[in-house]
Amino acid sequence: MSENPGIRHVLRIPPYEPPARHNCDRPRRYATRRTTTHDGRSPRPARSGPATPPHTAAIDPTASAFAERAVRLVLEVLDRRRPETQLETVLDPVLRDAMAPARSASPGAGSATLLRTRLRAVDADTAELFGSYTRGHRVLALAGRISRVAPSRRAPHGWLITSLWLG
Repeated sequence: MSENPGIRHVLRIPPYEPPARHNCDRPRRYATRRTTTHDGRSPRPARSGPATPPHTAAIDPTASAFAERAVRLVLEVLDRRRPETQLETVLDPVLRDAMAPARSASPGAGSATLLRTRLRAVDADTAELFGSYTRGHRVLALAGRISRVAPSRRAPHGWLITSLWLG
């Protein structure tokens, strides 16, 4: 074998698992049949509380459509494929102002592609948004909150993203 000048030592990886312990000195006995008619299951307690928890409440279909379009728009603005002024119809003004300094996509990282968005209702006018997107070879997470607002010229669809976290 020829020696490689770049490799000097090969170290064995230390064991991370503790040694096996044998606590049982006597052989185990297995029951071959039950001595009672009880099958071992406990009766399930009756559920109390509201019939439908808030997170299983039906989501307004317009909210789902808005969430997907809005997140796609935000990613396109961050990638500099769309102008920043288009965020006015989907983002809360405070969030839009906070997002302006972060509008620099990493060169060579690739453009962002939305994979999926999901909503979970908080109440009738608010929903939590979560999902994933890709940038290059990485899969990243997103989370946020959308709220229903009165339809106006600024928000014609009646929803706004009030908080957003892009991973």
